[in-house]
Amino acid sequence: MMPSREDGLYVSVSQIKTYLRCPRQYELHYVLGEPAEHVASALLLGTAVHAALGAYYTVLRDGLSAPLEMVLEVFAGAWIAGQPAGLPVLTEDGEPLTAVEQLGRRMLKVFHSRQPRLTGLRPVLIESPFAIELHHPETGELLDERMIGVIDLVADIDGRRMIIEHKTAARRYGRDQLDHDLQPTAYLIASRVLGLGAEGLAYQIITKTAEPAIQHAEVNRTVQQERELMMTVLGVLRAIDAGVFYPVRGWQCRTCAHRQACDRRTGR
Repeated sequence: MMPSREDGLYVSVSQIKTYLRCPRQYELHYVLGEPAEHVASALLLGTAVHAALGAYYTVLRDGLSAPLEMVLEVFAGAWIAGQPAGLPVLTEDGEPLTAVEQLGRRMLKVFHSRQPRLTGLRPVLIESPFAIELHHPETGELLDERMIGVIDLVADIDGRRMIIEHKTAARRYGRDQLDHDLQPTAYLIASRVLGLGAEGLAYQIITKTAEPAIQHAEVNRTVQQERELMMTVLGVLRAIDAGVFYPVRGWQCRTCAHRQACDRRTGR
Protein backbone atom coordinates (compact mmCIF):
# COMPACT_ATOMS: atom_id res chain seq x y z
CA MET A 1 0.00 0.00 0.00
CA MET A 2 1.40 3.36 -1.05
CA PRO A 3 0.72 6.64 0.75
CA SER A 4 -1.73 8.83 -1.14
CA ARG A 5 -2.81 12.44 -1.29
CA GLU A 6 -5.79 14.06 -2.91
CA ASP A 7 -3.80 14.29 -6.15
CA GLY A 8 -2.76 10.63 -6.26
CA LEU A 9 -0.16 8.13 -5.07
CA TYR A 10 3.34 9.24 -4.19
CA VAL A 11 6.65 7.97 -2.89
CA SER A 12 9.55 9.90 -1.40
CA VAL A 13 13.24 9.10 -1.18
CA SER A 14 12.78 8.87 2.59
CA GLN A 15 10.11 6.20 2.16
CA ILE A 16 12.29 4.21 -0.26
CA LYS A 17 15.22 4.37 2.16
CA THR A 18 12.94 3.33 5.03
CA TYR A 19 11.83 0.25 3.11
CA LEU A 20 15.41 -0.66 2.17
CA ARG A 21 16.47 -0.26 5.81
CA CYS A 22 13.59 -2.32 7.21
CA PRO A 23 10.42 -3.33 5.31
CA ARG A 24 8.59 -3.99 8.58
CA GLN A 25 9.26 -0.43 9.74
CA TYR A 26 7.78 0.80 6.47
CA GLU A 27 4.69 -1.34 6.99
CA LEU A 28 4.14 -0.24 10.58
CA HIS A 29 4.54 3.45 9.75
CA TYR A 30 3.15 3.91 6.25
CA VAL A 31 0.72 1.00 5.83
CA LEU A 32 -0.67 0.30 9.30
CA GLY A 33 -0.25 3.84 10.65
CA GLU A 34 1.11 2.66 14.00
CA PRO A 35 1.62 5.67 16.29
CA ALA A 36 5.21 6.51 17.15
CA GLU A 37 6.36 5.27 20.53
CA HIS A 38 8.90 8.06 20.96
CA VAL A 39 10.77 10.77 19.09
CA ALA A 40 14.48 10.21 18.50
CA SER A 41 16.59 13.13 19.67
CA ALA A 42 18.58 12.92 16.42
CA LEU A 43 15.41 13.61 14.43
CA LEU A 44 14.44 16.45 16.75
CA LEU A 45 17.92 17.97 16.46
CA GLY A 46 18.08 17.62 12.69
CA THR A 47 14.67 19.21 12.20
CA ALA A 48 15.49 22.18 14.43
CA VAL A 49 18.88 22.76 12.77
CA HIS A 50 17.22 22.60 9.32
CA ALA A 51 14.71 25.25 10.40
CA ALA A 52 17.51 27.52 11.60
CA LEU A 53 19.50 27.10 8.37
CA GLY A 54 16.36 27.77 6.32
CA ALA A 55 15.88 31.05 8.17
CA TYR A 56 19.56 31.92 7.67
CA TYR A 57 19.38 31.50 3.91
CA THR A 58 16.01 33.24 3.66
CA VAL A 59 17.52 36.37 5.21
CA LEU A 60 20.56 36.05 2.96
CA ARG A 61 18.31 35.78 -0.12
CA ASP A 62 16.69 39.05 0.91
CA GLY A 63 20.08 40.78 0.81
CA LEU A 64 20.47 41.06 4.57
CA SER A 65 22.87 39.55 7.08
CA ALA A 66 21.58 36.87 9.46
CA PRO A 67 22.77 37.50 13.04
CA LEU A 68 23.62 34.49 15.16
CA GLU A 69 20.97 35.50 17.69
CA MET A 70 18.24 35.17 15.06
CA VAL A 71 19.52 31.75 13.94
CA LEU A 72 19.57 30.47 17.53
CA GLU A 73 16.11 31.89 18.20
CA VAL A 74 14.66 29.99 15.24
CA PHE A 75 16.42 26.84 16.45
CA ALA A 76 14.94 27.25 19.93
CA GLY A 77 11.42 27.66 18.58
CA ALA A 78 11.73 24.61 16.31
CA TRP A 79 13.27 22.59 19.13
CA ILE A 80 10.26 23.21 21.37
CA ALA A 81 7.72 22.75 18.57
CA GLY A 82 9.26 19.41 17.61
CA GLN A 83 8.53 17.82 20.98
CA PRO A 84 4.97 16.43 20.80
CA ALA A 85 3.04 16.46 24.06
CA GLY A 86 2.94 13.13 25.84
CA LEU A 87 5.57 11.48 23.65
CA PRO A 88 9.02 10.74 25.16
CA VAL A 89 12.23 11.81 23.45
CA LEU A 90 14.81 9.02 23.17
CA THR A 91 18.39 10.23 23.39
CA GLU A 92 21.62 8.41 22.56
CA ASP A 93 23.05 6.50 25.53
CA GLY A 94 20.55 8.15 27.88
CA GLU A 95 22.19 11.57 27.74
CA PRO A 96 20.09 14.50 29.03
CA LEU A 97 17.92 16.17 26.43
CA THR A 98 19.39 19.52 27.47
CA ALA A 99 22.80 18.24 26.34
CA VAL A 100 21.41 17.54 22.86
CA GLU A 101 19.93 21.04 22.70
CA GLN A 102 23.25 22.58 23.72
CA LEU A 103 24.98 20.52 21.04
CA GLY A 104 22.60 21.97 18.44
CA ARG A 105 23.48 25.48 19.56
CA ARG A 106 27.20 24.73 19.30
CA MET A 107 26.71 23.30 15.81
CA LEU A 108 24.95 26.44 14.64
CA LYS A 109 27.57 28.69 16.20
CA VAL A 110 30.26 26.82 14.28
CA PHE A 111 28.21 27.04 11.08
CA HIS A 112 27.68 30.77 11.54
CA SER A 113 31.30 31.58 12.32
CA ARG A 114 33.36 29.11 10.31
CA GLN A 115 31.52 28.09 7.18
CA PRO A 116 33.43 29.14 4.07
CA ARG A 117 32.00 32.33 2.63
CA LEU A 118 31.23 31.05 -0.85
CA THR A 119 31.91 33.84 -3.29
CA GLY A 120 28.78 35.12 -4.93
CA LEU A 121 26.41 32.68 -3.22
CA ARG A 122 22.87 33.78 -4.01
CA PRO A 123 20.00 31.70 -2.61
CA VAL A 124 17.29 31.12 -5.22
CA LEU A 125 14.89 28.57 -3.68
CA ILE A 126 14.61 27.55 -0.02
CA GLU A 127 12.74 24.49 1.26
CA SER A 128 11.31 23.95 -2.21
CA PRO A 129 8.85 21.02 -2.58
CA PHE A 130 8.63 19.04 -5.81
CA ALA A 131 6.57 16.25 -7.35
CA ILE A 132 7.70 14.54 -10.55
CA GLU A 133 6.33 11.70 -12.64
CA LEU A 134 8.07 8.33 -12.61
CA HIS A 135 8.61 6.14 -15.66
CA HIS A 136 9.61 2.51 -15.96
CA PRO A 137 13.38 2.58 -16.61
CA GLU A 138 13.13 0.00 -19.41
CA THR A 139 9.73 0.46 -21.07
CA GLY A 140 9.21 4.16 -20.39
CA GLU A 141 5.72 3.39 -19.07
CA LEU A 142 4.29 6.08 -16.78
CA LEU A 143 3.90 4.75 -13.24
CA ASP A 144 0.92 5.50 -11.01
CA GLU A 145 3.16 6.93 -8.31
CA ARG A 146 4.98 10.24 -8.37
CA MET A 147 8.17 11.03 -6.50
CA ILE A 148 8.01 13.89 -4.02
CA GLY A 149 10.58 15.66 -1.90
CA VAL A 150 11.77 18.98 -0.52
CA ILE A 151 15.04 20.53 -1.69
CA ASP A 152 16.74 22.41 1.14
CA LEU A 153 18.41 25.06 -0.99
CA VAL A 154 18.99 25.96 -4.62
CA ALA A 155 21.68 28.61 -4.97
CA ASP A 156 23.83 30.28 -7.60
CA ILE A 157 27.50 30.02 -6.67
CA ASP A 158 30.07 31.73 -8.88
CA GLY A 159 27.74 31.45 -11.84
CA ARG A 160 26.90 27.78 -11.20
CA ARG A 161 23.49 26.70 -9.96
CA MET A 162 23.74 24.06 -7.23
CA ILE A 163 21.41 22.10 -4.99
CA ILE A 164 22.64 22.31 -1.40
CA GLU A 165 21.46 19.76 1.15
CA HIS A 166 21.87 20.37 4.88
CA LYS A 167 22.75 17.35 6.99
CA THR A 168 23.53 16.70 10.63
CA ALA A 169 25.63 13.59 11.14
CA ALA A 170 27.55 11.79 13.85
CA ARG A 171 30.66 11.93 11.66
CA ARG A 172 31.88 13.15 8.28
CA TYR A 173 30.43 11.40 5.25
CA GLY A 174 32.73 8.82 3.73
CA ARG A 175 33.30 8.27 0.04
CA ASP A 176 30.83 5.38 -0.19
CA GLN A 177 28.06 7.41 1.38
CA LEU A 178 28.73 10.34 -0.95
CA ASP A 179 28.86 8.11 -4.01
CA HIS A 180 25.83 5.92 -3.35
CA ASP A 181 23.24 7.92 -1.41
CA LEU A 182 19.93 7.86 -3.30
CA GLN A 183 18.89 11.41 -2.38
CA PRO A 184 21.26 13.36 -4.67
CA THR A 185 20.32 11.12 -7.59
CA ALA A 186 16.61 11.78 -7.09
CA TYR A 187 17.05 15.50 -6.51
CA LEU A 188 19.22 16.00 -9.59
CA ILE A 189 16.61 14.18 -11.68
CA ALA A 190 13.95 16.48 -10.19
CA SER A 191 16.09 19.52 -11.00
CA ARG A 192 16.31 18.51 -14.63
CA VAL A 193 12.60 17.67 -14.93
CA LEU A 194 11.60 20.96 -13.29
CA GLY A 195 14.11 23.02 -15.27
CA LEU A 196 16.00 24.26 -12.22
CA GLY A 197 19.30 23.99 -14.05
CA ALA A 198 21.38 22.60 -11.18
CA GLU A 199 24.82 21.40 -12.24
CA GLY A 200 25.37 19.30 -9.14
CA LEU A 201 24.55 18.82 -5.49
CA ALA A 202 26.65 19.90 -2.53
CA TYR A 203 26.24 18.41 0.93
CA GLN A 204 26.65 20.82 3.82
CA ILE A 205 27.20 18.52 6.77
CA ILE A 206 27.50 19.71 10.37
CA THR A 207 28.94 16.99 12.58
CA LYS A 208 27.46 16.18 15.97
CA THR A 209 30.86 15.84 17.57
CA ALA A 210 32.09 17.43 20.78
CA GLU A 211 33.75 20.03 18.57
CA PRO A 212 31.33 20.35 15.62
CA ALA A 213 32.83 20.71 12.16
CA ILE A 214 31.46 21.53 8.71
CA GLN A 215 32.01 19.27 5.73
CA HIS A 216 31.28 20.57 2.23
CA ALA A 217 31.17 17.79 -0.34
CA GLU A 218 30.05 18.17 -3.94
CA VAL A 219 28.60 15.18 -5.79
CA ASN A 220 27.11 14.45 -9.19
CA ARG A 221 25.43 11.46 -10.76
CA THR A 222 25.74 9.56 -14.04
CA VAL A 223 22.99 8.36 -16.35
CA GLN A 224 23.71 4.83 -15.12
CA GLN A 225 23.20 5.88 -11.50
CA GLU A 226 19.90 7.54 -12.40
CA ARG A 227 18.73 4.36 -14.13
CA GLU A 228 19.81 2.31 -11.11
CA LEU A 229 17.77 4.56 -8.83
CA MET A 230 14.69 4.04 -11.00
CA MET A 231 15.24 0.26 -10.90
CA THR A 232 15.51 0.43 -7.10
CA VAL A 233 12.34 2.51 -6.80
CA LEU A 234 10.47 0.16 -9.13
CA GLY A 235 11.63 -2.88 -7.16
CA VAL A 236 10.54 -1.36 -3.85
CA LEU A 237 7.15 -0.36 -5.27
CA ARG A 238 6.59 -3.91 -6.55
CA ALA A 239 7.54 -5.38 -3.18
CA ILE A 240 5.16 -3.01 -1.38
CA ASP A 241 2.32 -3.87 -3.77
CA ALA A 242 3.00 -7.56 -3.11
CA GLY A 243 2.85 -7.04 0.67
CA VAL A 244 6.46 -8.02 1.28
CA PHE A 245 7.19 -6.73 4.78
CA TYR A 246 9.81 -8.46 6.91
CA PRO A 247 11.92 -7.23 9.83
CA VAL A 248 15.60 -6.37 9.48
CA ARG A 249 17.34 -6.44 12.84
CA GLY A 250 20.36 -4.23 13.41
CA TRP A 251 21.60 -0.87 14.66
CA GLN A 252 18.43 0.84 13.42
CA CYS A 253 16.35 -1.03 16.03
CA ARG A 254 17.84 1.00 18.88
CA THR A 255 16.00 4.19 17.96
CA CYS A 256 13.12 2.79 15.88
CA ALA A 257 9.88 4.54 16.81
CA HIS A 258 7.94 1.29 16.25
CA ARG A 259 10.18 -1.19 18.04
CA GLN A 260 7.57 -2.40 20.53
CA ALA A 261 4.96 -2.86 17.82
CA CYS A 262 7.52 -4.79 15.77
CA ASP A 263 8.34 -7.04 18.75
CA ARG A 264 4.65 -7.74 19.28
CA ARG A 265 4.29 -8.80 15.64
CA THR A 266 7.25 -11.15 16.02
CA GLY A 267 6.13 -12.43 19.39
CA ARG A 268 9.32 -11.38 21.13
